[in-house]
Amino acid sequence: MRELVALKCKQCGRVAYPARARCLTCRGREFETIEAQGLAKLLTFTESANLPLGIDERRRTLGIVEFENGVRAMGVLKVAHPQLGMKLKPSWQRVRAIDGEPVFGLTLDAA
Repeated sequence: MRELVALKCKQCGRVAYPARARCLTCRGREFETIEAQGLAKLLTFTESANLPLGIDERRRTLGIVEFENGVRAMGVLKVAHPQLGMKLKPSWQRVRAIDGEPVFGLTLDAA
């Protein structure tokens, strides 16, 4: 999988993705970069039927997942019946097109 890089606050240890200028917990400004690693656990999900141009699906299921090292991210679920807590395998794939150009993002398949 392509790198999914998050920031970990050196002062309090909070993990942030996407990157922020200040830690949301302690307002610190010093971070170390960490990559999302391993399988992802599904924390929550939703299905959207109101999709923007460039997405060739009628509905799309989006989920928020937590990786084994604490990185949390949102991605497109590629499973028929998602269940909270299920393990998912991450990958980096085309998720839509803008002006004919492909846009890549996090996709999650059953592990």
